[in-house]
Amino acid sequence: MIDRRSLLTAGGLLGALAPAGEGTAYGAGQMSDRAAADVVTALQKISSAMSAVAAHESFEAILPLRNRQVEYLKANNKFPDFIDVSADIWMSVYDWHVRLQQPLTLGRDSTGRYTLMLGFTALVLRPDVASNFISGPYDNR
Repeated sequence: MIDRRSLLTAGGLLGALAPAGEGTAYGAGQMSDRAAADVVTALQKISSAMSAVAAHESFEAILPLRNRQVEYLKANNKFPDFIDVSADIWMSVYDWHVRLQQPLTLGRDSTGRYTLMLGFTALVLRPDVASNFISGPYDNR
């Protein structure tokens, strides 16, 4: 996201560049070279902030899970109902949801283990397995 302070500073800078004077319309008049350079610098900062946000919105955190889902989809013509994951994978998927402001659907399965929905698949938290563990996908049958 764009930092609110940066956005307000740039907006204030652009608003301050309007020529002052009686009887002049907003935006009428000449802008000095210094003021134009300040506007360009402010726009470049906004552009770089937006690029930084886009770089953080990647799917690297959920890519291994998506690959497992696609493999299961190709083999069974449906998404899996469950995939067991370690705490590390669970937290990275949780953080991915929060970072991209996706809705969180948390719950518990019939044995009391925590679940987190990723698309049509419930990720089942297994704290007793090794880090970065992803089980084979399975159905509730």
